[in-house]
Amino acid sequence: MSSEDHHVFHQPRNDVPSGAGRGKLGRRDLGAAGMAFIAASCMTLSSAGQAQQQEQRTRMSRNRATLERYYSALQHKNADELRSAIKEGFAPDAVLRISDSLPYGGTHAGRQVILTMLMGFVTTTEPIIRPEQIKIEQMVEEGDSIVAKAVFPWLAPGAREPIPMSAYEWFTFRGGRVSEMVVSYWDTAACLAAMKAAGAKS
Repeated sequence: MSSEDHHVFHQPRNDVPSGAGRGKLGRRDLGAAGMAFIAASCMTLSSAGQAQQQEQRTRMSRNRATLERYYSALQHKNADELRSAIKEGFAPDAVLRISDSLPYGGTHAGRQVILTMLMGFVTTTEPIIRPEQIKIEQMVEEGDSIVAKAVFPWLAPGAREPIPMSAYEWFTFRGGRVSEMVVSYWDTAACLAAMKAAGAKS
């Protein structure tokens, strides 16, 4: 084979047919087409990821909206709205757990039981916690759980002056409704001390 033939044999070919009647497609064209395909695939994956994140945000926002409705009804002492918020926002088999040492502590199982217990906060004339004084300082949302930090004055039964108190309320959702609510007081010992002091004075 001559040097000229050898040169021709290794010369890149630009006459690869791209299809009948479609002309010629060179290596550069093939490379560009490949890059375009990869870019389109990445855009498709990115769009799918964004759609999934948007769906998750929508689900989370629905859970948070349920809590905001509940807290708003509680803070405004709106008995009718609170009843509706609990009936629509809590699962029939929902469970509310509060420290056993508190006057209203224990496990309250079932939406109707929870409703009766929470309605007492807006209907009693001698509340331990005044709903209108509850402030939600922060909410942290992760998946199907939301933790809210609430601060409020806490009045021991029989006491004249309340003590400052806070609690973390952990809500677990199932199907867009609260399935469990766990209330953890920051300082139950302070509550018990206040109750003891009030008992000694009475």
